[in-house]
Amino acid sequence: MTDTPGMTVTLERKAASQVALQVEATADEVEAAVQASLRRLAGRVRIPGFRPGKAPAAMVERAVGWEAIRHETVDHLVPELYRRAVDETGVEPVGDPELDLGELERDQPLKFTATVTVKPEVDLRDYLTLRVPMETTEITEESVDHAIHEARRRHSELADVDRAAQAGDVIRCTLVMRRGDEVLTGGDAEERELELDRELVIPAIVDGVIGLTAGESRTFETTLPQDYRQEELRGATVTIDVAVHAVRERTLPPEDDALAVLDGHGPTLEDLREHYRTALAVEAADQDRERHEGAALAALRDYVRVDVPEAMMEREIDRQLADLEYRLASLGLPLDRYIEMSGQNVAALRAERRESATSRVRLELALDALAAAEGIEVDETQVEREARAVAEGRKIDAAQRRRLEDLARRDLRRRAAGHRLLEIVTPEDSGFVAT
Repeated sequence: MTDTPGMTVTLERKAASQVALQVEATADEVEAAVQASLRRLAGRVRIPGFRPGKAPAAMVERAVGWEAIRHETVDHLVPELYRRAVDETGVEPVGDPELDLGELERDQPLKFTATVTVKPEVDLRDYLTLRVPMETTEITEESVDHAIHEARRRHSELADVDRAAQAGDVIRCTLVMRRGDEVLTGGDAEERELELDRELVIPAIVDGVIGLTAGESRTFETTLPQDYRQEELRGATVTIDVAVHAVRERTLPPEDDALAVLDGHGPTLEDLREHYRTALAVEAADQDRERHEGAALAALRDYVRVDVPEAMMEREIDRQLADLEYRLASLGLPLDRYIEMSGQNVAALRAERRESATSRVRLELALDALAAAEGIEVDETQVEREARAVAEGRKIDAAQRRRLEDLARRDLRRRAAGHRLLEIVTPEDSGFVAT
């Protein structure tokens, strides 16, 4: 139990990461809150002979009645007492509390119990022994050959041909992708270039266009792949309407010294190959580092012991669905229409996100615990700078600014914890440098 001016707080820990905060405000604290309520109410009622807010408290009380005063007092006092109780006990709520509120009476203490889900305790175990090997990508001559081929492709020439489209051609066309009555792409009917390369374009679309000549059109159905760039359209069956306006054949320049000069990377072909060998090595190192960072985070996430509260999973699912709704809106597709077209319901959408939500929350809890164990602090100047960047162009009050700073501080601590994790898990002889 803790005592603070005007109140006492007793903390009781319960199962499933819940706590019960038993709060008791003194009679003096209650009376002060009642008087504050009377002052607020005085500005809202009209009492003959007095300007708004100037009538004596007794007259205001007779005019509005005790029930109105009681409700006004509870609405302002209880949230303030709850906030103070949270600060005093140091718990970190992850949802709204359930209140068991006693009756508020004048000259009497006010008692209530707030039961709320809090951040769970995380067992980091022996995290300093965690290791994740650093894997490196070898740059082969085949990968250099592919880079040279891409350079030839960039410097190729296109010429109109009077024949059916073949793989490797570039066509000028109008292409519309629809799902039911919804136009997903190509609604502006503008001409576009489409390269008939199965590595660059959905293979089914390439196959559907091959064989057409200029002036011909075709309509066909296909299923979008599971790695389609827009998550909400993965696996969707769509209708493609394509009209070919021109077929163009690509002619590649020879693979010789002239290609190096044309590409601007040396006088000889060997210079060109060395340029791309180096560029591929730099790109591979970046990708290796990114994969290593992801593997380290996944290792920590799976290593710690923590029971993720249901409230935290539900909140993360809410965030994911809000993100989905935002992305759908950018396509002009309301969420309810998407649900109808996909043959799902909200419950199914939430269920399919449960696993990813659990993984994300576990990782965030693990990083927070690591930051605490390592005593990681962040530069408050950087916190203010990040908060200002988010708030730029918006008018916010003091409470909103504090909220932005809290979020910035949390994100910076997690970022710093991620860097410390990489130092822990990476073998010293790997040559890895965290960025």
